[in-house]
Amino acid sequence: MSNTIAGVNLAQVSMESLPALQALFAPLSSVTTDFSSEIADKGASITTRYPVNVTAQDLTLGFISTGVETVAKTITLNQYPGFVYGFSDLERSKSSINLNDLFINPAMTALGKSVFGSVWNLVTSSNFDSVGINAGNFDRSDLADLSARLTSQGMPTEGRAVLLNPTYFASLVKSLNSAEFPGFIREKAEGFIPRVAGFDVYQSSECDANGQGLGGFAFHKSALLFASRRVNSDGAAQMGVEVSDVLIPQLNLPVQLRRFYNVTSAELIYSVGLLFGCTSGRSEAGVRIVAE
Repeated sequence: MSNTIAGVNLAQVSMESLPALQALFAPLSSVTTDFSSEIADKGASITTRYPVNVTAQDLTLGFISTGVETVAKTITLNQYPGFVYGFSDLERSKSSINLNDLFINPAMTALGKSVFGSVWNLVTSSNFDSVGINAGNFDRSDLADLSARLTSQGMPTEGRAVLLNPTYFASLVKSLNSAEFPGFIREKAEGFIPRVAGFDVYQSSECDANGQGLGGFAFHKSALLFASRRVNSDGAAQMGVEVSDVLIPQLNLPVQLRRFYNVTSAELIYSVGLLFGCTSGRSEAGVRIVAE
């Protein structure tokens, strides 16, 4: 049976955090991922693979097998970001609200930003080619050109996405609103962009310039590789720490929440963390969008 501290079950807190987690980590659905319920320690390595393009053959000559090739990439689980926060007995006694309810989403947001930042830092000129596009003129035709470029480089049409900073995203919204979305509909009301030119479209304030004028990244999922595993919490559980592993729906990304009471500081401590690693994949699978 799960422990209950301060009248709230950690499993319940975990479930209530799922909508925020799904939104925060949605862009990870566009990269090649290797998630598992297996337990691993920081520093462990995972080998994932992606296939090399193949060519059709003439079956009238017989069903003769053709050699296939995959590329192995090692991802080291060397990153373990998180956020730890706590409330003293006095703070909780003076508050008429559940203080954790106020801070759980900011804690998740901090984690999401850290994870996304690590992935985004892989989008460098040393890993991928670039194309110069003025942010104020960015529109669907630019995405169509980027799609054609990826196709000419042998990338499948499925599994493509584009990550944009808010300025490029806003330009795309404006161009679609004026040209393709007549009337007052959801896309205009919420600034929502559906799949465009074969790309799922995401925006993030964490899409910084990376010191290279970077504004966006159009890619097939094999361009970026991401792996994660559950953190071994056996020792913590034996010491009475309450642990809850949350698997984010549709991703199965294992985020871990912990809670315990520190008798020395008289604090109720919460933490959220994620053990992961990431690396660049196929260089021809992505194109950096940089400011002109």
